Amino acid sequence: MGKETTYKNVAGFRCLINIEKQTNDLFLVHCGQQQCTPGYTYNHKIPNEYHVHFVLDGKGTLEINDRLYYLKKDDIFLIPKGHPIRYYADEENPWEYMWITFDGEMAEAYLNHMELNANTPVIHSTIPNKVYMPMIQKILDTNELTLANEIKRVGYLYEIISTLIDAQSAVRKERNQYDYSSDTYVDYALQYIKFNYDHIKVNDIAQYIGINRSYLTSIFKKQLNISPQEYLVSFRLKKAAELLRNTNMTIQDISASIGYENALTFSKMFKQTYGVSPKHFREEQSNLLE
Repeated sequence: MGKETTYKNVAGFRCLINIEKQTNDLFLVHCGQQQCTPGYTYNHKIPNEYHVHFVLDGKGTLEINDRLYYLKKDDIFLIPKGHPIRYYADEENPWEYMWITFDGEMAEAYLNHMELNANTPVIHSTIPNKVYMPMIQKILDTNELTLANEIKRVGYLYEIISTLIDAQSAVRKERNQYDYSSDTYVDYALQYIKFNYDHIKVNDIAQYIGINRSYLTSIFKKQLNISPQEYLVSFRLKKAAELLRNTNMTIQDISASIGYENALTFSKMFKQTYGVSPKHFREEQSNLLE
């Protein structure tokens, strides 16, 4: 059995340590908030878990891998597993920070999505770090040793990490770097088109799967040799051809059912693709069955 979970709340320092392991994927070890005194220094020899710190105010310095990082409000820094580090508060404007310490089979993968690792231990938050304060305080408030609180703390940890990943995703999107492979996004886009082709636009597809339109166009052209708009039009017209072949629906109704309010526009698009008007296409298909 591990050390007993301990809650501390003294002037300028609040933390919960030795938290029981909850899951293998991701589990909280401890967390807290500290208003440092001028020059306050912390040496961490060889950490066995990952520590993520959110700078709320003031300044401080991080030393890791023989490099110095000068940190300020709304910076986030990582103490990576297995790397000795040292950090200290500014003498004139000492920092205040919060931290979460965690580990688990998914911990490193989640950190990569935050763009935090031993080589890049510091990022600047795209949202104010104070946003994370209520989440960490929720963990600190569930300091009584109960099963319900253990479960709650896991939920709060996931909330913090998911918020951080979501906030930093804006940086990755600017560089067309996303959470999943291009194959996955194309597959999701094709599924979305399949079930929503009658009322969507390309921007709706990009927004649904969480990427920008230019990147969606790029991966479509790379994998399918056509743009998303061309694929959407082609899919609609194939559905129209099926309806012309297999139903007695009017041209107007078929046009509306695949997302064209104007039947003339539909007929023009159909003829460009199939070489004949919808009416003649139906007649030709009917003759083939005789």
